[in-house]
Amino acid sequence: MKTLKKGIFLLFSVIFVLQGCSHDDYVPVPGPAGTNGTDGIAGTASCESCHSVAHKAPIIAAYGESVHAKGVLNEATGVYSQHTYGTNTTFADGSLNSNRAFCSQCHSQEGYIDTKMYGKPNPRGYDNYTSISCTGCHGTTHRSLNFTTDGNDYGLRNIDAVPQKTNPGFFLNASPTDGVSSANTCIGCHQARPDSNGYYKRPVIEMAEKDASGNVVITNDPVKGPLYRFWSQRKLADAIAPYPAGTTYYKNYSNTGTGVHASEQGDLWMGINGIDIEGTTTHLPASKTAAHFKSVSCVKCHMDTPKTGTTNTGSHTMKLAFNVCVSCHPTPEATLETFHTKFDTEVSKLVAAFASKPTYFKVTGSSVSIIAYDSANGNTPFPTTPASGTTTATTWYQSRTDFPLKYVQAYWNYKLVTGDEGKGVHNPLYSMALIQNSIEALK
Repeated sequence: MKTLKKGIFLLFSVIFVLQGCSHDDYVPVPGPAGTNGTDGIAGTASCESCHSVAHKAPIIAAYGESVHAKGVLNEATGVYSQHTYGTNTTFADGSLNSNRAFCSQCHSQEGYIDTKMYGKPNPRGYDNYTSISCTGCHGTTHRSLNFTTDGNDYGLRNIDAVPQKTNPGFFLNASPTDGVSSANTCIGCHQARPDSNGYYKRPVIEMAEKDASGNVVITNDPVKGPLYRFWSQRKLADAIAPYPAGTTYYKNYSNTGTGVHASEQGDLWMGINGIDIEGTTTHLPASKTAAHFKSVSCVKCHMDTPKTGTTNTGSHTMKLAFNVCVSCHPTPEATLETFHTKFDTEVSKLVAAFASKPTYFKVTGSSVSIIAYDSANGNTPFPTTPASGTTTATTWYQSRTDFPLKYVQAYWNYKLVTGDEGKGVHNPLYSMALIQNSIEALK
């Protein structure tokens, strides 16, 4: 009986499959009629305006002149550094030495692509990583061919809002109308971000920042007011899924890094992530109100048509050609130079304000750093040895607990404005307000 049932089932299955292969009774749903071509004109002419060697060659040549391709120039040595990172290592106990995979999302093509596709880079990093090339930003296919509705995105991997790295629960959008924007490709990386272990976030109470043991960093003293705690800790390596916590190998953690990461042009352009420090009289303009945000974009300014007679401006060099600027600034080069002079003057005043607080800041020339020493241990520097990745059982936890929060916030603002190589031009009013606001906080 079972054999008979199986046979009947097999017979019906074959009939069903054969019917599925027959198209005699299939009537396609009619679609709209296509547009007739023009006699004598190739139907692919519009495609070839982009998909041709003549179009592609100068773009590749221009990108070769960009900082993204060549790297950052060390003026002292004349050597370019591509600043490419991407590999974490694992210790023998299986735990992760989490130093560089976080960086890979912007500092390698492999990490950048994975972040756009999956929301994060591979936690292990990449054994073979490269600097970002054409296919990093553009991918290999168009997002859409409906240019009338979507605009010609030239195959960009991402034109939607991007996660904010210092607060991943929030998204940043370069579009003034909260739609899509090619500039979202840029601000995905050109924004403030924490260190490779996620510490040193924006120093405000609402961030509820904690140290490696889960203790809050910002506290309130009844006499001194809000305080920020710098800390340095050595302990068994943290678990980072899918890697387990260390059982033998130790790592050193701290929040004593350089603060805001450099190249956060997107934050200034949008007028976000600066701190309006409590008790100051100079307040910050509202976000997304700057003329440069409302009227132009990363692409309009940095990928403009090359200036006449040049091959090293505009297009994919990312260097200003000033063609867009003249609609508002009759002499944009002179205007920029004047503003940069003013910016440098104001920053020097801020540096002087830091120098007036030698208990908390070290000033060398125009460079400012935090004195993050252990106030409970004779103001001695935090330990750095034994190094991460050793099995030495020595553990330590050091902290400086007396740092006024407003001073740390002033330092955050300083790093924000000076980390933008545009010297505040992306949002002049916002940049100048941040500088003055921070000077007042240091008085």
